[in-house]
Amino acid sequence: MARLTREIKNYAAAGECVMTLGFFDGVHLGHSALLKRLSEISRETGLPALALTFDVRPLERSYLLLTSLEERVRLLSAAGLDDVVVQSFSKEFASMSPREFLRDVVRDVLKARVILAGYDCCFGKDRSGNIETLKAFSQELGYLCEEEKPFLLDGRIVSSTLCRELLGKGELSKLEECLGRPWSLGGPVKEGMKIGRELGFPTANLSLEGLLTPPAGVYSAVCDLGGRSAKALLYLGTRPTFRGQEKVAEAFILDFSGDLYGREIRITPGKMIGEEKRYESAADLKAAIEGFAKILREED
Repeated sequence: MARLTREIKNYAAAGECVMTLGFFDGVHLGHSALLKRLSEISRETGLPALALTFDVRPLERSYLLLTSLEERVRLLSAAGLDDVVVQSFSKEFASMSPREFLRDVVRDVLKARVILAGYDCCFGKDRSGNIETLKAFSQELGYLCEEEKPFLLDGRIVSSTLCRELLGKGELSKLEECLGRPWSLGGPVKEGMKIGRELGFPTANLSLEGLLTPPAGVYSAVCDLGGRSAKALLYLGTRPTFRGQEKVAEAFILDFSGDLYGREIRITPGKMIGEEKRYESAADLKAAIEGFAKILREED
């Protein structure tokens, strides 16, 4: 498991390292290829592998994300890195010129001997630094630079932008191909409005803060309860029957009873089995949920 450091100023270097940097939203196959190459460089040099990522996107590039910060850190750590450093994207940090960043952070604090970066990397004030900047300062600042080329799948570059496009359209099978794994939602179960419980279908609610999701509707899903998997109905939407406005994620887990509040779970949606709809009454909604549950039970 990788060592996690919050804020560059708190990083304690044991010596030199090999590193990469980026936001890594989704940790898709392109990222995985880069991280695999970083591990190879780590073995070749005998130096630990480090990834530098950021807590939020710059304000001018803010949008809903594929993965939460916690999920990104988990996936980066699972890729075999020795260190993951998460830096707050503060005004002070954002104002650093590319050269200041490379000198004061990459060289002086992280002590990078090798920097592996994607072909489309950007860093420094106004995102003015790129792969050519990294190469240009390498001799002066004493590091080696290697560029990771685009990762192609069926002739298309796999990118976070492409993955967000697929997720927004609900093309989960194509998204799975680009991620190298099914897309899922994870986190601690939070307290909801208890509408499902009142209808006889208690739900586990997950936070969607800052996250992009598939189109609103009801999905067949699998819920990982930490060592045990169960079928579930996943609802993504705004609860139009109850005049809701905020999008929610609610999972009714079949054949489960117990308290899940605060417990970490993971929900992987499959196909949509019902579109978002406003029902005339709670009784109509209850009947619809019963129908969806029957469909789910009859699935192989």
